[in-house]
Amino acid sequence: MRLKQQDLPEQLTFWNAWHRERGATGEDQVHRELRRLFLNRLPGSTDVLDLGCGQGHDLEAMARAGHRVAGLDFSSFAVRHARKRVYGWRFPRRRKSDLRVYDIADRLPFENGRFGGVYSHLALHYFHDDVTRQIFSEIARVLRPGGLLVFSVKSTEDPYYGDGEPLGENIFRRKGHVRHFFDEGNIKDLLEGWTVESIESYRGHYASSKPSHFIRAVAHKVP
Repeated sequence: MRLKQQDLPEQLTFWNAWHRERGATGEDQVHRELRRLFLNRLPGSTDVLDLGCGQGHDLEAMARAGHRVAGLDFSSFAVRHARKRVYGWRFPRRRKSDLRVYDIADRLPFENGRFGGVYSHLALHYFHDDVTRQIFSEIARVLRPGGLLVFSVKSTEDPYYGDGEPLGENIFRRKGHVRHFFDEGNIKDLLEGWTVESIESYRGHYASSKPSHFIRAVAHKVP
C-alpha cells in the first residue's frame, strides 16, 4: 500500500537509463566514507537494510563484513546487477527475495523490528516532505529498539540547489533529475524522537564535475 501519492514527475525512466549508461562505482570518497561509518557502528553481525541499494556495492561490503543483507531499489536494472554482485559471491539462490525491485515510497515490505541497521546513500531526497516523513516512520518501524540509521542527502548548500524547474519547497528537476535538498534543521526535524549521534555537513565529488554538498546523519531508534 502506498503511504501517500506523490505528484512529482516519474523518475524510473531516468534511473534505469542512469544505471544502464553509468551507475555508481561505490568507490568514490563520499560513498566509501558513509559505508565505513555505517559498518563501524554496527554491533556485531546483524540484519541490515539498504534503501536505494543501486547496483549493490554497499550491500556487498556489508555481506563481506558478516551481515545478513536486504536491499530495495525501484530500478530493475540496478537490482539485477545487485543480485549478481551479492548472491554471486556468497548467498544461496533461495535468499534472492531479500533484494527486491521496490518503491520505498510504499510501506516497507518487512516485519516490525527486523533490522539492526538501516542505511541509505543519497536515496531519501526524492520525495515531498510528507512522503519523506512517512518513509522515516517506516524506517523506525522495521528497526529494532536501539537500531542504527545512517543516511546521506543533498544539502541546500549544494551548487545545484535552485538550479532547474522548481517542483516544491527545496525540490528541483534538473536535466530530468528530481532532487529534494535539506538543511540541518530539516534533518533534526525528521529525526525528532530518535537518539541522534551526529548530523554533519560535508563536501565532496560524487557523479558531478562540481564539488557537491551533502548532509549525513547517524541516529538510533529509541529503545
